[in-house]
Amino acid sequence: MIFSQMCCHSPSLPTLQNLDSLLFSYNTTLSSLLDKHAPVITIFSQRTSKSSPWFTSTQYALRSSIRRAENLYKRTHTALSWSSFKSLRNRYHNLILTSKKQYYANLIFSVSDNPRHLWQTVNKLLCRKSASPLPTSTSFTSLADSFVNI
Repeated sequence: MIFSQMCCHSPSLPTLQNLDSLLFSYNTTLSSLLDKHAPVITIFSQRTSKSSPWFTSTQYALRSSIRRAENLYKRTHTALSWSSFKSLRNRYHNLILTSKKQYYANLIFSVSDNPRHLWQTVNKLLCRKSASPLPTSTSFTSLADSFVNI
């Protein structure tokens, strides 16, 4: 059990020195109670989904510098920090666009000699799902009956 110095030794006449000691004991008591009942927990989050295959470490570093430039602009609101942030942002977007174009062009080019793989890749990129040629049925007897009726 934590006993505070404030509870045990309270001064009778408040002076400046007594107020300083009371403030110090208040702060230490509060800090110790918070450390006991609500300790600081540091959790580092980790990326659960894998990043895009076209996203490189260069783009990651550029994105970090953009965030720093944006935070600087938000703090200072100067024209220099705005132009710096804007040029970094535009360079980042152009780099993203070119790397996406290059990645997808290389992906298509790598399977261009095989039409089957080419169409599979295109369908995968466009998130197309082929319709199942098999009929849907809940039981084998209804499936057999549907074949008889055809």
